[in-house]
Amino acid sequence: MLVHKFSASLIVIPLVLSAFTHLWNAAGFPELHPDESDYLRKSIHYLKGLGPQETSNDPIAYRNYPYTHPYFGQLFLAGLLGAVGYPNSLHPTPDVQSIEMLHLVPRVIMGILAVVDTFLIYKISERRYNKNVALIASVLFAVMPMTWILRRIYLDTLLMPLLLSSILFAIYIRRPKNNNVQQWPRININKNLLVLLSGIFLGLAIYTKIPAFTMIPVVGYLVVSNSNSNRKKTLALWLIPVILIPLLWPAYAFSIGHGDLWLDWVLWQTGRHKPLVISLTNFFEMDPVIMIIGIIGLLYSVFRKDLFIFLWIIPFLIFSYFIGWVQYFHLIPIFPAFCIGGALLIESSSTKIKNKKVSLLVPVMLACGIAIFGFTATSLLITKDVNSGQFAIYSSIARNLASPTNANNTGITIIGSHWWDWNSYWITQYVLNEKHDVIDPHFDPQFRQEIKTKKVLFIDDEKFLSRIARDLRGQNIMQIKSLHNDSTIVGTYLDNVTKYDNGQYPYNIMSIMVLNENHPVGEVQLRRNY
Repeated sequence: MLVHKFSASLIVIPLVLSAFTHLWNAAGFPELHPDESDYLRKSIHYLKGLGPQETSNDPIAYRNYPYTHPYFGQLFLAGLLGAVGYPNSLHPTPDVQSIEMLHLVPRVIMGILAVVDTFLIYKISERRYNKNVALIASVLFAVMPMTWILRRIYLDTLLMPLLLSSILFAIYIRRPKNNNVQQWPRININKNLLVLLSGIFLGLAIYTKIPAFTMIPVVGYLVVSNSNSNRKKTLALWLIPVILIPLLWPAYAFSIGHGDLWLDWVLWQTGRHKPLVISLTNFFEMDPVIMIIGIIGLLYSVFRKDLFIFLWIIPFLIFSYFIGWVQYFHLIPIFPAFCIGGALLIESSSTKIKNKKVSLLVPVMLACGIAIFGFTATSLLITKDVNSGQFAIYSSIARNLASPTNANNTGITIIGSHWWDWNSYWITQYVLNEKHDVIDPHFDPQFRQEIKTKKVLFIDDEKFLSRIARDLRGQNIMQIKSLHNDSTIVGTYLDNVTKYDNGQYPYNIMSIMVLNENHPVGEVQLRRNY
């Protein structure tokens, strides 16, 4: 009885570890990414009652391609934020502490979702394999360095609990042959309901981000292989929500006469270029251990004729190879598969050892050694503050928009680096209600957009200054240069997310982030002509 209680409580270990690695210093690390601002902006846009779709007139949206992704991710995040009264419950102001809190709350929500992911990985591995694999896989997911990515507000992190839930329900279709496996849920659930729930959650994952459709083979394989009879009927029942739910996105676009914009988005996304090999290289540089044992675990699972890990990883990588636009954080959906594959490898390391005591000790030592390495590396990262400079800059932008010199509300245009106007827009426009226009060289590299206000706030960094120094011709760029020369400095700040990078692992991950995210590093100045 005591052994059973101890066995049942093993799940507490990865959950506690995951809570630490995903909630500690949530606002301070990692650096704030523009995609996080994008999803926050769209969620608050919805909370404001403005609907799920931004228009092409929004100064910070992709003007020609407003259909950047499906809606469920922003609706899911909006629901979670709305449940805690965000942002009004924080009584937001332009000061630095308030700006930090506006980022802390959604980051904490992402951390809680990561803890839920850890629980789901444990239950998937326990039901599919055994408690040993479950414990190892969930601990690896909780502590290995790659897990810091789940602290960010990405569509990939929002769809993770949906994908894992779909897999778990598919696995629970079949009752376990081993009576020692703990039953969860304990009540009997109709098989067709489990099939339908699996399809609904995968459909919602695809409705969050389209590449999640590459998980159809692995979940479909589980649904079919776990069905004892009427497999065609079961598969058809499962496919109904998998197909219909994501179709809500194009259906909405066509219903309001935006079918051409939606089609343009699809073509535009496939036209961008960042090959898979770069992201896989970044994955290896950030977390070489989990990648190595995950790949060997994948090969081992194929050798033992278990297609679960193979179908989870390979279709996703094939699609990513041909799509041509892959960031390192796009690999998040296959990270759990690497952890489960690595756990299978570690757990099987004792099979060829004849000495019973040694055979029991080897996987424990391997698992503990890898977990300690991962926990140490991750802890060294997550305890660093790399965002205080950014919070100060966002606060200064907000305060200058609300400056007493703008009391007559004649309008202000922000001109500067994509990093700052994009990341701060959701705060100034939707939270603090400081209406303003934006001219961003990222969207308008030739400066064709006309300045419509007399007052201009410039955000200078190395990247923006190099852009306006180019030999461009045109009335707008000449006007911008003239206004910039006539402006005065109202604040100087230092943003250096690589200040902890000494060239040693894991601190070199900071530089990998900056190089891949086009983050300007160094001095940032705010200038204005009013």
